Amino acid sequence: MADTISEITVAPIPARHWTELGRNAYTPEGLGETRTEWLVRARTTGGVEGLTNARHTFAAEGGSLAGLVADLREVFLGRTVDSLLEIVDGRAVAAGADVRTALGRWGWIDILAVDLVARTRGESTAALLGGRRRDRIPAYESTTYFQDLLHPHRGLAEVIAHACRGFADGFRQFKIKVGRGGRAMTPNAGLQRDIDVVLAIRDVLGPNVQLMVDANFGYDGQPEKLAEFIRATSPSRLTWLEEMVTASVDAYRTLRDLQATHCPDTLLVAGEVDGNPPSGAFVDLIDQRLIDGYQPDIVRIGHLRWKQLESRLAEQSILPIPHNFGNGRFGLIAGLALATGLDSWVALEDERIRPNVYADDELTVVNGAYQAPDGLGLGIDVDDEAYARIGAPNEVVIHA
Repeated sequence: MADTISEITVAPIPARHWTELGRNAYTPEGLGETRTEWLVRARTTGGVEGLTNARHTFAAEGGSLAGLVADLREVFLGRTVDSLLEIVDGRAVAAGADVRTALGRWGWIDILAVDLVARTRGESTAALLGGRRRDRIPAYESTTYFQDLLHPHRGLAEVIAHACRGFADGFRQFKIKVGRGGRAMTPNAGLQRDIDVVLAIRDVLGPNVQLMVDANFGYDGQPEKLAEFIRATSPSRLTWLEEMVTASVDAYRTLRDLQATHCPDTLLVAGEVDGNPPSGAFVDLIDQRLIDGYQPDIVRIGHLRWKQLESRLAEQSILPIPHNFGNGRFGLIAGLALATGLDSWVALEDERIRPNVYADDELTVVNGAYQAPDGLGLGIDVDDEAYARIGAPNEVVIHA
């Protein structure tokens, strides 16, 4: 008898950063410390359980628990696991015909389908998507926000201390938020603080640490200040410049010229805001190779779709650098599973969420990298004792 999905639970799970976060170039306030994962657990008649985080449904306009329950009931309940994906020569190549629209619309549904199929087949997500590519997953610390504005009495020193704590915790790559002169400070003061932060962190952490910057479009409408930022920080040998301005061909041609002049070894990356990749201006940026790395969100587009996208990026020699901020502790788990199976890889974005309901207490970064998962599916299960305390009191149970 075919394994059939018979029960699904949904529960809100607090996802706490390792510390309080400040603001960035587009948020009017600090990001705080706590977010919410919407943990979905789908169980089959054969005793298999698949996991995902449905938080993107709630982030979308009009998102609601009622809508989520309706989607889960329609797509999964009563459906056989072997109908979720098309398998050719042991590899998942496409969504099943009956669920193709749903898997294309929501990446978290894609991840749940891949996890269920892989676990049912007794293999890992990486194996199902084409094979294991690496044993160690380099990761970068992604919480260096505007801590100087969160603690103005300490200013620049607070940002430096934040990065130093990340280094002590094992990270060797850091993404630094810049773009203060857009909304957080006056243009001249913001530019100077951006420059000072980058140069100071480089000086303190030394030449062997990789540094990246993300402006969240904070240099829009400020071409002269953008040019000065790139020129002044070029001695820091940044690994990449991310979303310095809103994506357009003209803007990125200008940015490419600045990069070629001042920091030719630095990558230009963008794409985290692309919800249907590749779409809009990003199609042109990819086809004209005006970016070096593309960053759609891991949970927003899903594992199967990322593997399909990877082939297109490879044709233009563009690196996959998936966005992974806001996906909670599940995002780290999903990111490690994806990174293990992608043909090319740069680094995993780590938003530093404390352990919550997953059996992953030993999942730690060591000398800049995580160990690739080797268990079934995503490689991580739910800790039932932790879930009983944190998730079960507020869960919704859906039966076929």
